[in-house]
Amino acid sequence: MIYLDNAATTKPCKAAVDAMIKAAECFGNPSSLHGLGLEAEKLINNSRETIAKILGVDKRSVYFTSGGTEANNTAVFGAAYGKMRLGSHIITTKIEHPSVIEAFRKLETEDFDVTWLTPDKDGIISLDELNDALRPDTTLVSVMHVNNETGAIQPVDKIKPLIKRKSPWALLHCDCVQSFGKISVPVKKWGADIVTISAHKIGGFKGVGAMYLSDPKIKPLLYGGEQQNEVRPGTENVGGILAFGAAAAECKIDSPHMSNMRARMIARLTETVPDILINGNGNNSGSVLNVSFLGIKAEILLHSLEARGVYVSTGSACSSHKPQPSHVLTAMGLDKKAINGAVRISFNENTTEDEVEEAAEIFAAEVSNIRRYM
Repeated sequence: MIYLDNAATTKPCKAAVDAMIKAAECFGNPSSLHGLGLEAEKLINNSRETIAKILGVDKRSVYFTSGGTEANNTAVFGAAYGKMRLGSHIITTKIEHPSVIEAFRKLETEDFDVTWLTPDKDGIISLDELNDALRPDTTLVSVMHVNNETGAIQPVDKIKPLIKRKSPWALLHCDCVQSFGKISVPVKKWGADIVTISAHKIGGFKGVGAMYLSDPKIKPLLYGGEQQNEVRPGTENVGGILAFGAAAAECKIDSPHMSNMRARMIARLTETVPDILINGNGNNSGSVLNVSFLGIKAEILLHSLEARGVYVSTGSACSSHKPQPSHVLTAMGLDKKAINGAVRISFNENTTEDEVEEAAEIFAAEVSNIRRYM
């Protein structure tokens, strides 16, 4: 098996598995005042401290959630509702993860005024367009760090100065699900107010994520408990959180390995497969490679690759059951032919050169076979 779908999920690392086993042994409720509860709370705080250290923030500003979707929903709805008396204009991009896009669409039905930023052909938004969109009544700007379909890096480090000049009440939210643990996420340097991350993209388990909040005074989505300062009430997922912290501690941030694997795959595919397009090949994180194989349907290629033990995807795993074309590639201006043939290949630190070489050979063979009969 050659697994190249790490943007969808990663295999849990040994440290995460060991942490989950430890959590099963320390089964107390972290809100209980007895010894078992206090031990569970201590372990959670250890993970919180590990994650906060990577983000460069105070551990008290890190809140755990059930995953990236809940974190993004809390960020968007919490900020929009929490700032509603100051304004109802909010800004995002056309290439965000569905958990952000659908939240903004819901707010549009509630009379929020949404500005949707359009990326260029490489999938990067325009700071000039953002600057023109900012208004005194803007209360939220949500721009992802690394795109989940193309790996394109957005200029999030240059956004806060624009906001301060024109929209003093606006919060900056950055979805860092695809960047945390892979490349640097200097939250303080960016001036980001909310950052959202997820465990299963870095070797943790599914069902746990986290938020950094510079100010916890956002409107919560959930009610009925005092956990986590009531920002995210409910009994914490102790095992998932411990595994998250353990996986985060294992991450090799800013390692060149994934970028090297991506470059090698591009070189091999370019040499052996005619009529392909590399999408989002400007400022890229190195963990994601989006390729259009012109003249074929990506779904057919995906299943033919799977039959030979190579696992990739056609885009966001959260949208894989929808028949609509990729909203990211559409926003980038790709034509229907390129969108229909687009495959996402995503790497991690365990991807080897031999796997890339073998996968590239299989890609070439299967694309040739499919084109022969189309």
